[in-house]
Amino acid sequence: MMTWLITFLAIAFVIAAAGAKRRVKNRYGLPPNDHALSLAILKENLLENPSEYSLQKLKDFAASQNIEIPKEKYPLGKVPSVEARTITELIFGEGYKPPSLEHDDVLFSQQATWLDSLTPLEFNEIPQTEKSLVSGILRLYSDEAVFRAFAELSQKFPSERQQKLELGYHALCELRDNSKADYDSLEKLRMEKEKWENEAKKFSTFIS
Repeated sequence: MMTWLITFLAIAFVIAAAGAKRRVKNRYGLPPNDHALSLAILKENLLENPSEYSLQKLKDFAASQNIEIPKEKYPLGKVPSVEARTITELIFGEGYKPPSLEHDDVLFSQQATWLDSLTPLEFNEIPQTEKSLVSGILRLYSDEAVFRAFAELSQKFPSERQQKLELGYHALCELRDNSKADYDSLEKLRMEKEKWENEAKKFSTFIS
């Protein structure tokens, strides 16, 4: 299974540290009238700050919205930061793969699958629109979930613009899978992913 483990870590290390601290501080001051955003905040918080407390807060919110919780137990754990991996690479040399790296990838993959099983509430909006589907896609973590959502989008709202957005995501996956784990490569990947996300946000809000 392909995941955004490396990109997620790069974004957290390069641009999101301050934002993450603010979210942690205010993570339960949820917007009362935006349940979709509240769910997204709680899911991201669990991923960034894995703990029984964060998990229970997400479960409590899901129960209040009649969202089914996966029967599988959420795999608590935190993958090491890009900074830690960079230090390891400096010590052991570029290309060194710590024995735990494969485990970290599997852990993130399992966490992403579990979180994606809590369907973004944007997908449940009535009537369903291009905007709601694309907004929901931006809430997903795993490639498999993203591609399934794109398949639904192309069936319900086929368009050239939608195809371009999907092709852009495929290109991102290819770039990610062929990128090195050094700082410059990760920064380039982060910028390309940010560019794609900005295009998706324009799509979802019908900005030309």
